Amino acid sequence: MATSGSVKAAVRIAVSVGMAFAIATGVRYAIIEPTALAHLCGAPGAPWWCALRALAAAVLDAGALGFGAIGAGVLAILTRLSAWALAAACLGAAGLVLYAVATGAVGLLLGLLVLARAEGATPPDARREREA
Repeated sequence: MATSGSVKAAVRIAVSVGMAFAIATGVRYAIIEPTALAHLCGAPGAPWWCALRALAAAVLDAGALGFGAIGAGVLAILTRLSAWALAAACLGAAGLVLYAVATGAVGLLLGLLVLARAEGATPPDARREREA
């Protein structure tokens, strides 16, 4: 049976991953995708922040979010720390939206697996052994 603490933790995790997904969606459709910004930044005399936009696009195109999610997921598996697992899940969710689908999905899965295990989900075999 779920305890109040585990329900709160599950809600915290879901809200965190949802916020990461929503922020990444906002970045994609407000900063990266608009063609008007691309034309503005491609024109001579572009604003100073176009260099930051181009850098962000290059980093995202290289798959940094997905590889960061996998790295955090591996650290979460090795250390069993839920902070790393939450970081992997959030980076993975952002990667799903920001052009790192395959690696972001792996990082998201690694993070969620460690979080599920950390929240007290015991495998069926372990429950049977305790009941015997």
